[in-house]
Amino acid sequence: MNHASEHLDDPDWENIEGAVLVAGDAADAGVIAGIAARLPWDATGVILLEAAARIQMRHIDVPDGVSVRWLVRGDGIRAHTKGERLANAVHSWCVEWACSEPPAQWTVWLGPHTPPHVARMARSLLGVAN
Repeated sequence: MNHASEHLDDPDWENIEGAVLVAGDAADAGVIAGIAARLPWDATGVILLEAAARIQMRHIDVPDGVSVRWLVRGDGIRAHTKGERLANAVHSWCVEWACSEPPAQWTVWLGPHTPPHVARMARSLLGVAN
């Protein structure tokens, strides 16, 4: 079963099946660390967090099949706008997983500090009603 939720819904993380995407702003890191602690040992997927600066980054324990990617807005040649790097990463994940043939099993959770335009884009790509 495919499942997409924002902070109002909390999937049964201990029994999750298929790939998982957990995404949010650095302000969501505490909640996301709690989610990561509840994932089963054989979970696969990615946790994406966007931060304004490297100082906001923190370690998050995850199962071996889950990666944590911090997307820093101020890295590189130019500063990115809030949500820009997160939107690009979420878009790429959704296209890969939601548009695969045959359709893959997945769960997506977006944190409460995720910029609204990122949430709208993800809902659209995943075919979830607004």
